[in-house]
Amino acid sequence: MTEDRTNLHAAGGLMAARLAQAGWQRLHTQQAEPLAAEQRLHGLDLSPIRGRAATQEGEFIVIPMELVVCQQGEFRETVLVLALGKEQLISVEQGPALHALDRASEQLLTRLADGGALGPGTMMLYLLEALNDAAHASLRAIAERLDERSDAVAAASGGFDTAQRQAGVADIAGTAMALAEAEELVAKAVEGQLMLARAGRWLRRAAGDARLGPRLTVLLADIHSLRRYARFQHEKIRNLQQSLMTTLDIKQNQVIKVFTVVTAVFTPPTLVAAFYGQNFAYMPELALPWGEWMVMGLTGLFALVPLAYIKRKGWMR
Repeated sequence: MTEDRTNLHAAGGLMAARLAQAGWQRLHTQQAEPLAAEQRLHGLDLSPIRGRAATQEGEFIVIPMELVVCQQGEFRETVLVLALGKEQLISVEQGPALHALDRASEQLLTRLADGGALGPGTMMLYLLEALNDAAHASLRAIAERLDERSDAVAAASGGFDTAQRQAGVADIAGTAMALAEAEELVAKAVEGQLMLARAGRWLRRAAGDARLGPRLTVLLADIHSLRRYARFQHEKIRNLQQSLMTTLDIKQNQVIKVFTVVTAVFTPPTLVAAFYGQNFAYMPELALPWGEWMVMGLTGLFALVPLAYIKRKGWMR
């Protein structure tokens, strides 16, 4: 296992070296010394905390992007900084290594092996395409989880679980928290698509290769389409949240109704019990042989009359 990891690391280092020769310098924030050297060499600020604005610094266009990626079944937020120059492309990753950039590296190496020319603009186009594909996969995963949440919302709206227990307020609260997390993910995915579109526009402005034009147009159209899909998922979450809050209001009203009915039914018997709990000197009905049964019958009657009235009015439905 150790030997396999060593071979993979060596292969990855060889790929990075070949791509660096072609003009792509792929760095990570953990590589402090190479990152500092590149910043000193070109006079750039490549820190992930530099802000969200894309700026022109010397011969480079520095474009930060905040993305949501799904890797190993987990959604992660990451920051990627791209610096596009006339002779070189620099990328700085924060957090886990992006699988999308690994796929872009393989595609670029295949193009090199086929004798194709690579410039910074072409390499950045490959990167943006791979990142857009990764965003598409992330949104599909979010949509699948939303379908599961839809079933949970349906169960919380009055259904029963496998134990034949009616969903309660705690179930609704748990589902609402899960929907809030999904909403935040989708919102960040929409923001990531906006940043991808901005990077594509900067590339179109900076690239002098006319051959990138049609491919860039398709990429930007795909990015905008995916952003609309993400907004659709966001609206879906909002509708589920609204349905959940409506269900919660109905359940709270049902609880209040139950307490109201119980109070109305047991108030007359409580008054009768309070009356006979007084210390009167003389109660003639106590001397009657059927006095106890009379009191018990009147108590039951006083309890049934309000219940019959409530049922006739339809307040128990």
